[in-house]
Amino acid sequence: MNIINTLLSATDSVTLRQKTEAFLTALFTGNLDPAEVFSPDYQQYTDGNLLDFPGFVQHLSHVRLHTRSVTFRVVQACCNDTLLADRHIVTVVYPGGNQAEIEVYMFATLREGKICRIDEVTRLISGEMSDRALAHATH
Repeated sequence: MNIINTLLSATDSVTLRQKTEAFLTALFTGNLDPAEVFSPDYQQYTDGNLLDFPGFVQHLSHVRLHTRSVTFRVVQACCNDTLLADRHIVTVVYPGGNQAEIEVYMFATLREGKICRIDEVTRLISGEMSDRALAHATH
């Protein structure tokens, strides 16, 4: 069963939040191949910045390279055959020990069992204003 079907099969909000956290964690720690979940024509708009599929893969690599850890806490989530939406808090720890918390509102369009587009906005909860750029950074 692919990850999208796992999310669709969640029978309650607690399970959906837990499965969404596991999905995001696996993706950002490199334990999930983005090609398994994202379509080749994938586009992501984060705070008005566009990433295509290669740019998104580069973004994942950038986050792994420039952080010690990234954790996700999904506060709200809903999912149907065409949309995964959530509000999650990302906690980032940098190699020097500095931390940031970023709230993310994410709307993912689903097509044929994969994510083909994400529209998201972020809000810095704590940290430096420059930490907010991590949400779409590629280099």
